[in-house]
Amino acid sequence: MKRIRFFQTVQWKVVILYLLLILIAMQVIGAYFIRATESYYLNNFNETLNTQANLLAVNVEKYLEEENIPREDIDNLIRNLFALRNADVQLLDQNGTVLTTTEENKAFIGQKNTRAEINMALLGTRNESIQYNPETRQRVKVLALPIKKGTKILGVLYMVASMEEVYHTMRQINGIFATGTVLALLLTAALGIVLSRTITTPVKEITRQATAMVGGDFNGQVRIYSEDEIGQLGETFNLLTRKLKQALSQTEAEKEKLSSILTNMTDGVIAADGNRNIILVNKPAQRILGVGYKKVLGKNLYEVLAIPGEEEWDFLFKENGSMLMDMNVDVDGEERLIRFSFTVLKSRGEEKKSGIIAVLQDVTEQEAMEKERKEFVANVSHELRTPLTTLKSYLEALEEGVIDDPELSRRFLRVLLNETDRMTRLVTDLLQLSRYDAGQYMLDLQPLSVHELLQDVFERFALRSQQENIALQVDLPADSLPLVKADRDNIIQVLDNLISNAMKYSNENTTVVMRAHEEEEAVRIEIIDEGMGIRRRDLDRIFERFYRVDKARSRSMGGTGLGLSIARQIVLVHGGTIDIDSEWQKGTRVSFTLPLYGENEDET
Repeated sequence: MKRIRFFQTVQWKVVILYLLLILIAMQVIGAYFIRATESYYLNNFNETLNTQANLLAVNVEKYLEEENIPREDIDNLIRNLFALRNADVQLLDQNGTVLTTTEENKAFIGQKNTRAEINMALLGTRNESIQYNPETRQRVKVLALPIKKGTKILGVLYMVASMEEVYHTMRQINGIFATGTVLALLLTAALGIVLSRTITTPVKEITRQATAMVGGDFNGQVRIYSEDEIGQLGETFNLLTRKLKQALSQTEAEKEKLSSILTNMTDGVIAADGNRNIILVNKPAQRILGVGYKKVLGKNLYEVLAIPGEEEWDFLFKENGSMLMDMNVDVDGEERLIRFSFTVLKSRGEEKKSGIIAVLQDVTEQEAMEKERKEFVANVSHELRTPLTTLKSYLEALEEGVIDDPELSRRFLRVLLNETDRMTRLVTDLLQLSRYDAGQYMLDLQPLSVHELLQDVFERFALRSQQENIALQVDLPADSLPLVKADRDNIIQVLDNLISNAMKYSNENTTVVMRAHEEEEAVRIEIIDEGMGIRRRDLDRIFERFYRVDKARSRSMGGTGLGLSIARQIVLVHGGTIDIDSEWQKGTRVSFTLPLYGENEDET
């Protein structure tokens, strides 16, 4: 497996390609060169043999014409004229009898040679051929040359020449060529490796960087080895890396911005694809619906929002593109009023929906505040209309003649003054509440002794408690309480309101107790009475403006219904808390805390 991968690399493909090209080129050149060389040597050998044969035939012709052929002269002539090595020469007469030979075996002299080549030569036909000698296992050139004078055949010159030197020379040439081919291949392989590395090394660098980019690392750079096309590719890849890094950085920044926006939005956002499957839910939406991210991801939007009649809603989406609806949703056992705003997203140039964006708003508190506002306006109108009606009635009576009756007119004027005072208190309380709501209040925070504060309030209400036959007590710890940080006038207003309410709703021969004790980082002050108490259903709304437990009794006593609301606002702006606990027909306990005063704190 590794070997296959090894040969699949570009580097070795280039090397093998070069080797094959060189091998094919050497083979083609070698075949042509060897064929031409072999032809040259063979032609040269044949020309030499024919030249020697013709020269020898001309010179022995005169000897063959004589009746007594001088054998010794012919032998000398052949030795002197015939220069080929590894060649045997036989001279035959017109009858085919061997007259002389250069062979070592002289037994052939005087014998008749009946070879086919010689018989054809005796008939006047020149014959030559290449034959294989089984004894020497060599190729030989056989030449039978007739010696003629005119048309008369005087004899035959029979020559057998070994061609082994020619083929030996060819084998040496082939060996040299093969060696050259091997050296060329080795040199080509070396040059191919060097050349391929100049190509594959930058490619490997680019591959390495591309792999790193897949893993998210865009900090690397491809090393540039040259200024050719490969180098230009590397520079282009580096530029691409920088552009991708910038683009991804911008995308990531935009993604973080979007994520931050979605996370910090007070409204919930749910995104669904074209099939209404949820693909995104931000944390406010999870909190509003009381669901987890993984629980709703991939689920149907209508199913999660419990929207009935999917086909009907789809029709509305197609018609309007967006819609608004309110729905009561049960979140952790509490019914919340959720406002849904749907917007259908469509791809440009396409009719098919590409997604739905649902914006969720928990308007429970808003609706409650709106309801309170309406009730507040109605209560203010009612509270003002009652004394105004009374004022108008008495003024009309005075105008109609009651003013002439001194005793009755004085009684009417006292009623008018009481109603005017009541309206003044109401307007004053409303103005005070509006300043607290708008944050337009000034506190003179000073170190304040709770002992002195409660004693002062006790002395102020001592006479009233005697008149109403209600015992007023102050219960303080033996140890002195630490100083608190508070505005004296505002806290006295709170205590006046709480003690007035306690005495107002208490019967005779009962007790109202003012108690104080230290808690962690605060002092808690409690007002406890034994009055009529408050029903449990009214406790949650007791601090609402104009809310009265006993409306008839409150109005008869001149209450505006704003006292506890003002007390609560004063305590809250001091950084404290106020609580009320009551049991019907047994009494009520109202407590609030004030923060301790630090020695290093500035007085503001």
